[in-house]
Amino acid sequence: MMWKVLNYVAVLACGALVAGSLSAADDKDKPALSGAWVQQEGEVKIEFAGKGVMKLYPHGNKAFVVVCEYALEKGRVKAKITDFEGKEEVKEKAKEKLPEGSKFSFRWKVEDGVATVDDVKGDKAELLKSHLEGKYDRKKK
Repeated sequence: MMWKVLNYVAVLACGALVAGSLSAADDKDKPALSGAWVQQEGEVKIEFAGKGVMKLYPHGNKAFVVVCEYALEKGRVKAKITDFEGKEEVKEKAKEKLPEGSKFSFRWKVEDGVATVDDVKGDKAELLKSHLEGKYDRKKK
């Protein structure tokens, strides 16, 4: 009886080790959605600021920030604008062009430390596409 219990425990332990290594491999293959990324050929900065929070800095600084909630689904970042930060007059102008609640998505792929944003779709996609699409480098701390 004791032998059967030990075999059962050993099988469970092996299963846990295999499952742990598989999830580690899966995590390595997932795109990095953390930190700040700066556009190579532009001013835009994308910051994954916390769980489910993404901030877009169209001019690369805090003068104006688009705050979004996001989720990653099959290599696409799906986002919804939830707020704006910056001067009131700038925020009001932005709300006319990109109202809160606007939804959009883009393909996010990281290779060799460079992120590519493309295939922007959704509300106001043309406006967002011209700003967001491109290659991004991870911002050093």
